Amino acid sequence: MKQVFSILLFAISTIITVWAQPVSAQQAPHVAILGDSNTWMGGDDCTGDEAWSKWFLQRYSTASCHSYARSGATWTNTPSTTLNTVEDTALLADNNVIFNQVQRLIEAHNAGTQPTPQLIIIAAGVNDAWFNHKRPQAFTIGPRAIKKRQNWSYLYGLTPDKVLTMAESIVYNCHLLQQAFPQARIVLISPAQTIEVRPAIITKASAIIATTASALGIHAIRLDLLSPISSRAERRRCRYTSDGTHTNVRGARVHGKIIARQIRNLHLQFEP
Repeated sequence: MKQVFSILLFAISTIITVWAQPVSAQQAPHVAILGDSNTWMGGDDCTGDEAWSKWFLQRYSTASCHSYARSGATWTNTPSTTLNTVEDTALLADNNVIFNQVQRLIEAHNAGTQPTPQLIIIAAGVNDAWFNHKRPQAFTIGPRAIKKRQNWSYLYGLTPDKVLTMAESIVYNCHLLQQAFPQARIVLISPAQTIEVRPAIITKASAIIATTASALGIHAIRLDLLSPISSRAERRRCRYTSDGTHTNVRGARVHGKIIARQIRNLHLQFEP
């Protein structure tokens, strides 16, 4: 009986020891983050207090993490979008698009300054919703059409100035990332509400992001559904934002916690 009890205690202590060990650097992924202002505020090194990326890193183990986000960025390209990895306007612009962040990531990897990313997070869409009058074709392919479309290969040989809807821009950029980093897991994050845009428009943009991700077999996090940010509440008093759109420290911390939890819940496996 004592022998059985000793074996049981040993087994329990082993399980507890393994469970308590932190994720090793070998198990934790190299992470690259793309996005708009609410990510850009964290800086390239993800240390800014008012961006979710800082607080995400406090709750999710990474081997490295680097941000390529730019304020004002959209998913959606324009007829004047070209390859430009150096422009940094911090405003809505033809070349301030996720496409050029993808290219910057690829350039950094080729130059040896970016480890091969195993997890790529893209948090964008609020500017597509906010400035959809500047991106008139952005929402012309909606969730229903996305579900019906079986083949996106017609996009792959195009230049970005020919990819003018939000859904197609998502497919186009995710394809580029998958070509460059075939082992990487990609997670898309939809925007939270903002006082600048009716909630219905944010919901529309978020549905396009989530449905396109599903069509591609990748993951999406609906921050518009999970975030405590309400445009109505922020109009009355800014609790989670500094101006109704951009997170303050409180909002960033909450978003970082949500995103870390949601990604942990995906139980992603990363290949070396």
